[in-house]
Amino acid sequence: MAQSKFHVTITTPDGSVYEADATMLIFDTTDGQMGIMANHIPVITALGINAMVVKHADTNKPDDTIAVNGGLLEFDHNLATVVADSAELPENIDIQRAQSAKKHAEESIRHAKEHHDKDELGRAEAYLKRSINRLHVSQLVNK
Repeated sequence: MAQSKFHVTITTPDGSVYEADATMLIFDTTDGQMGIMANHIPVITALGINAMVVKHADTNKPDDTIAVNGGLLEFDHNLATVVADSAELPENIDIQRAQSAKKHAEESIRHAKEHHDKDELGRAEAYLKRSINRLHVSQLVNK
C-alpha cells in the first residue's frame, strides 16, 4: 500500500520554523501554484511570495498556513524541504510591524515612480507583497 503522508520542514536563515507530517502541500512557485502529495516525483522549485498550506490526514486538525516569502522547495523520498528567505506562522506575525512595513513600501513605491527609479520600484513592490502576505496569513489566526 502506498504511503499517504510525507514530512514537511521549513527552515530560514534564522532557523527552523515548521515541521510536521502532511497529506498535501500547496504553495506558489515563481511559475504558478503547485500541490504535492505523498509519493510525488522528485522536484526542486523556486518559491514565490504567498501562503503555504499544509493539509493533514486528521480532518479534525485544521490546515496549517505559513507566510513564505521566497526560497526553494525540494521534494524527494516523501520529504518536502523548504529553505525560505523568511517564513512565519500566523501566531508569530507582528501585525503592527507588518502594517508599518506595508505603509513604508507604499511610500517607497510612490517615491520610486516620481523619480523613475526602476530598481527602487522593484524592491518596494517586493516589500509590499511580503507585508501583504504576512498580513493575510496573520488574519487566519484571528478568525
